Amino acid sequence: MGRMGIYVKDKIEKEIRDIYLLDIQNGASPADVSLSSTCNELLRLGLIMHKAKNKEDTFNQREYNRELIRKVSGSKEGIIILLTMVTELYVQSTGAGGTERIDTLLSQYLAEIDNSESEADSRHFVRPEESGNQDD
Repeated sequence: MGRMGIYVKDKIEKEIRDIYLLDIQNGASPADVSLSSTCNELLRLGLIMHKAKNKEDTFNQREYNRELIRKVSGSKEGIIILLTMVTELYVQSTGAGGTERIDTLLSQYLAEIDNSESEADSRHFVRPEESGNQDD
């Protein structure tokens, strides 16, 4: 293990000591944690961030969102195609109703899918009109 003698600003030293003391207060024994191990971990995390910042192929949120939307849209289209095929098989096997029955069942299924998407959307996301000032 290498050894480095470095100087740090007083504020940084205080923050490192606070992290060390917090580890001790949270139950770590002095044998498990030391100022040296705390500094080593902080340097390791800093190096990870430094490498990620200087990498050309860093995570691109916009590309990730675009790809996610593309995959979800494709999945939904696939589900609709499968739902249509299964509905046609069901109606043909029961011999009840023909294309009108298929259209009715598919409309019901798609309406339920849309309802469940809207319900999930309202549960998990804040609408712009809801996040405004409520005192107006």
